[in-house]
Amino acid sequence: MSKKFLTIIWIAICVITIILIGVCIFSIVKSKVDEIVHPEVTFEIENYGTVKMELYPEYAPNTVSNFIKLIQNGYYDNKIVYGKDDVCLYIGRDSNGDVQNPKLSLIDNSVEADSDSDYEYTIKGEFIANGFKQNTLSHDKGVVSLIRNDYSNYSSNLTEESYNSGNSQIGVMMNNNRNLNGVYAGFAKVTEGLDILEKIYNEAEIKNDDSEEAEGSIQAFNNNITITSAKVDTFGLDYGMPVVQKAFDYQSYLYNMLSNYYSNE
Repeated sequence: MSKKFLTIIWIAICVITIILIGVCIFSIVKSKVDEIVHPEVTFEIENYGTVKMELYPEYAPNTVSNFIKLIQNGYYDNKIVYGKDDVCLYIGRDSNGDVQNPKLSLIDNSVEADSDSDYEYTIKGEFIANGFKQNTLSHDKGVVSLIRNDYSNYSSNLTEESYNSGNSQIGVMMNNNRNLNGVYAGFAKVTEGLDILEKIYNEAEIKNDDSEEAEGSIQAFNNNITITSAKVDTFGLDYGMPVVQKAFDYQSYLYNMLSNYYSNE
């Protein structure tokens, strides 16, 4: 055989080998993607209908685990869709419009309610700015994100406390907002009933009052829009207990800071 012919055969073997390796890699990646099960959440909203969303543990596993536990323990039953801003529809306050942060005993049966071991908890923010690189879910319309506080508005030293302050309040994106990417934990997407949420967003009457919140970015709804039931189907998988931490007490922080300031004058 001539050298030219051997070279052609060698090139052909290399090309075939590369193609076979590519096919194998694609098959492995595809099988891993196919193995991911997306739990399905169903909200029944009084006078409006059914809203469903799928959860994405591949992006925010601890956020998903926490959301599942809250639903399984009835946290979102009778909570309300309470307001909106230019970007989000906000869900998770009680019927009085108050934030009712969950306690550890709600999701952990081994903790006795109101005992010394029981406390209001938060979870670590699963987004890039907080060192969690795998959450690349974009905040596009229909995506569900975990709401958190921003204590850094009051003190630049409280960035970590802000990043890790989310627990139960959620926002559904009603417009694309890529500015939230990497600084909030998107973890789900509405798959059914987005039209229902759009109806609420566009038509629900806004409360007309002089409260501090009314002057802020969130416009509260005048009437309660109630989630009569919330259910989750995990398709037989157990997503375990979320990793939690004791909630930051901003009021105590502020009190101690002011006490120290005046005591040093």
